[in-house]
Amino acid sequence: MKNIFKINILILLICVSFSCRKTETLNVDYSSFNADDPRTNTALDQWLKSNFLDEYNIDVIYRYNRYYHGNTANVVPSKIENIQPTMQIVLDGFIGPYRKVAGSTFSKTYMPKEWVLFGSYSYANTSDPGVAGTASGGRRITLYGVNEYQPLPAGQFFAWDRQRIMHHEFGHILNQIIPIPTDWESISKGFYKQPYTDTPTETAHQNGFVTSYASGQPTEDYAETISWLLINGQVWYDNWANTASADGKNRLIQKELNVINYFNNLGVNFKELQREVQLYMKGINLNESRFPYWLGRKQFSSLTINLESDLYTNYGISDDFKTPYNQMKAAILAYSSSAKYHMDNMQILFDSQTGATVRIPFTAAAGGTQFNADYTFTYTVNAATGEVTFTKVAQAGTTGTYANAALFTTAFTNSLQAYLTGKTFIADWMPTGINAANYMKYGGFSVKNAATNYFYGSLAY
Repeated sequence: MKNIFKINILILLICVSFSCRKTETLNVDYSSFNADDPRTNTALDQWLKSNFLDEYNIDVIYRYNRYYHGNTANVVPSKIENIQPTMQIVLDGFIGPYRKVAGSTFSKTYMPKEWVLFGSYSYANTSDPGVAGTASGGRRITLYGVNEYQPLPAGQFFAWDRQRIMHHEFGHILNQIIPIPTDWESISKGFYKQPYTDTPTETAHQNGFVTSYASGQPTEDYAETISWLLINGQVWYDNWANTASADGKNRLIQKELNVINYFNNLGVNFKELQREVQLYMKGINLNESRFPYWLGRKQFSSLTINLESDLYTNYGISDDFKTPYNQMKAAILAYSSSAKYHMDNMQILFDSQTGATVRIPFTAAAGGTQFNADYTFTYTVNAATGEVTFTKVAQAGTTGTYANAALFTTAFTNSLQAYLTGKTFIADWMPTGINAANYMKYGGFSVKNAATNYFYGSLAY
């Protein structure tokens, strides 16, 4: 027994001796082994703090944390190198437009205070198409799929899709704070159906929804309508409505007005917000945000220029165009000493994707009867570069409006025809400073490499 007791004491002393070694200081920098260690203060952390936490009290959570996606979802962490460019997209296309239009107070009050990023989409099982984003509690937006980021131009879809998700989810955030108007659900009552995947896109379109997903339930319909009006712009939305059924078009118009009124009640001019978002989307070269894209698709039936309009007093016009326009106007006025005619405007009628008519409406001062003089052109549009050319071709007829045109052939040839032909123009929404309510309702052309030489007018579908 004494020997056993002595052995036990010896073992105890040895254990105490080894236990004491735990108090030694280990000079090891663990951050060098794990760049994603939450205790590190990297350049990325500093950038996020400066641009989000300090400015908006927004916490960006990019390090993997299972708490933020629950037990039923399968996701992977984000690539560190994709965090800053993804959040720059948030700043430029989402927070920036809201701050410019709604102001700092609105942005700091309503912007979600947590942004959670995951590398993949969230999948519940192998057949799940994946969740791209969520909004919760009026305070958090979760963005999935960060690992798909690519720089522009290859990353255009990524940037567009992040904007789609953010503006959709922020619609939910706002609706969680200020409820959707009570009359919203009645607009498409009877047409909501789950699962939404059973509703083809074109069926949803004809029924007055912007997407199949919107047709699933009223809350998703509201968020989708907000998002698509903002990210694809007014011309896309108008085209979507105009190509729906009569009832579907009416519903889409009602929904647009409902959304505009909702934002106005929040103190946010929705049309100004739409323009700011569209300027961002145009900056990433999204087709639907660019005039050349729609011009090439013959979305517009005509462009009208009337230099007597206050529009040109307010926004100006180049002397290079004003001079031939006024030359044509003077020639029409001087044509007859007995019957004075007034040139009312100039129109470019987009007859097809390649054929155009330059129409000069003129009015007899005495009787007030308006006549048209038509001149036949072709035109080309490079949707990628925005380059447009006009070419005078043989007249499409000799009677009626073409007979009227023959009265002023010499004057037209030496003025407006000379201006339009032999040049390469760049098509764009013009004038650039036009108010938000009229953005995308006016378009024009500037001479390539001579931006001060231009003309523009009102567009009609």
